[in-house]
Amino acid sequence: MPTCKTCETEWTWKESIKASWKFSGAMTCPRCQSNQYATPKSRKRMTLINWLVLLPLPFAAIFDLSLVYSISMILILFAVALSLIPKMMELSNEQKPLW
Repeated sequence: MPTCKTCETEWTWKESIKASWKFSGAMTCPRCQSNQYATPKSRKRMTLINWLVLLPLPFAAIFDLSLVYSISMILILFAVALSLIPKMMELSNEQKPLW
């Protein structure tokens, strides 16, 4: 789970998921209210996990799989992604460029 670099508090799963959906980049620590940023390494990992959710789509088109099977695989991978994202998130006090 991510840990705030200012107050050293470990975030809960719910706080981590809520913060990971922010588009501005800055995530506010629920305890000390300081701005925290995902490290470039963790942002790359989270992006990779998000792309893996869509992995069944090309296979469905290539192998002519049913819509029900494709949607169920996407939902399962989405649940796996939701469980992995907080564990892979690392925080920093300053925003660093992705590359």
